[in-house]
Amino acid sequence: MLCSNSRLASLPSRPQRRPVCARCSAHEATPQKSHYVAMNVFKVKPESGPEFEAVWKSRESRLKQMPGFVRFAMLKCENVPGKYISQSTWESKEAFEGWTRSSQFAASHGSSSGGSGHGASSSNQRPSTMSLLEGPPSPELFTTVTITE
Repeated sequence: MLCSNSRLASLPSRPQRRPVCARCSAHEATPQKSHYVAMNVFKVKPESGPEFEAVWKSRESRLKQMPGFVRFAMLKCENVPGKYISQSTWESKEAFEGWTRSSQFAASHGSSSGGSGHGASSSNQRPSTMSLLEGPPSPELFTTVTITE
């Protein structure tokens, strides 16, 4: 079904005529990217927010070294005090899983010395965030349904 703004157009690359909407892009067939998003939900102690943020702002990231890495964000919830979410976006689940098995992941999470994943290690020297939290972070893993950029 065509929208009221549609007209038939002849495209040079195709000898067939196809419907084209003259005023909007809603009918364009745009292939959707698929991404894998890993998030950790942190519940930070009320007095520890500024220190938690400082640790994350000053940490050395190894994510850009990894194949399939797209972006990272640390999010602070505005309507739930003390709630933060780390969000990493990957080209695929396989790329994310490669990150979790890498030496860069172990070094970033302080687990190279047998730590719990959010503590300091001798190779990282990043202050532990566990003492700033009300409990361990809660991981949430997602595949994208749609993306608008």
